[in-house]
Amino acid sequence: MATELALAQTQGQGRDPRYCSRPNLGFIYVTPALADQLGDVAALVQARTGVTDWVGTVGHGICATGAEYADEAAVSLMMAELPPGAARVFSGRRRLDAHAAAPQTALVHADPATPELAELVVDMAAKTVSGSVFGGIASGGTTSALPQLANEVVAGGLSGVAFDATVPMITRVTQGCSALAGEHEVSGCNAQFIHSLDGRPALDVLLADLGVDEHVRASRDGDELLRALPLERLRSGLLVGLAPAGAPGGKPVGFGDYMVRNVVGIDPKQRVVAVGGAPQRGDRAVFCTRDAQAARRDLVRICTELREEVETRDARVRGALYVSCVARGAPLFGNTGVELGTIAQHLGPVPLTGFYANGEIAGDRLLGYTGVLTLFL
Repeated sequence: MATELALAQTQGQGRDPRYCSRPNLGFIYVTPALADQLGDVAALVQARTGVTDWVGTVGHGICATGAEYADEAAVSLMMAELPPGAARVFSGRRRLDAHAAAPQTALVHADPATPELAELVVDMAAKTVSGSVFGGIASGGTTSALPQLANEVVAGGLSGVAFDATVPMITRVTQGCSALAGEHEVSGCNAQFIHSLDGRPALDVLLADLGVDEHVRASRDGDELLRALPLERLRSGLLVGLAPAGAPGGKPVGFGDYMVRNVVGIDPKQRVVAVGGAPQRGDRAVFCTRDAQAARRDLVRICTELREEVETRDARVRGALYVSCVARGAPLFGNTGVELGTIAQHLGPVPLTGFYANGEIAGDRLLGYTGVLTLFL
């Protein structure tokens, strides 16, 4: 029934001159309640539409124009009419032709249980002309192998669709966090442990950024330090954003370039901070927390930037893909549909699909707590 309703909507739009009438590529995202039926959904839409190329996956929640669906059986469909040969579907069973021209970019879906996933994303990005891909990691329930769709249902690894330069698109990343204080340089680290920032013990810097009284900061008593933390500021968690010292070409690092990871522990004696990532010496680091107001402002910022770029190009938006973190959506904003409503408010009622991911993909990196918005022009 969910698929029939979605098909009825898309078929109705196909008779409107504002939408494409002869699609040749489709996107399908389903909620976990329909994960086991992803193949059946795909077979139905392929038969009904005549479109043979379909990609997609399962998300804890899914996106549509101005709407978010979670905790229910739901399907989101979008179809596109692209130049012949402009899009190539790939998966572990259907690899891109190494002898063909390199794609400009690619939409990538990934399985969360895939070993060395970050390295696979870097490798995939290196195969593109732009050096950049976008997408996200499947999410929902505790299933070890969440299904992906790449003309057939596949499991594990990466799948998606590669686009050539005849498919113009622009992508922006929005953060879901706000900084507690200024940024620092990682001056000492090992594996997931940050030993020093700006040449000072990492824990001392963190406590200073949190506004802990100076006479308490030097304590080696973990319980005393925990009692001194400003719990109200940290009610949405304590995280750290990490980014290389500078972007290519000397471009300054903006907050949108930071890869946000959890702070997972402190060592009061060694003055070390443990994080859910692998910092490198020379990285920029900023401690932060999840913040709904800051996330909403940053989403408005990227929508404004995208709209201005579209206008500068004298183009128009034909469709959009939005991949957001499972920790955003209703868990962050308090209600469903806040993000999708904000996008529709600032970009108009453009066709949109996407999903809430177990990690977002942008550039050549795995991100967290972010939203990745891509517009087809």
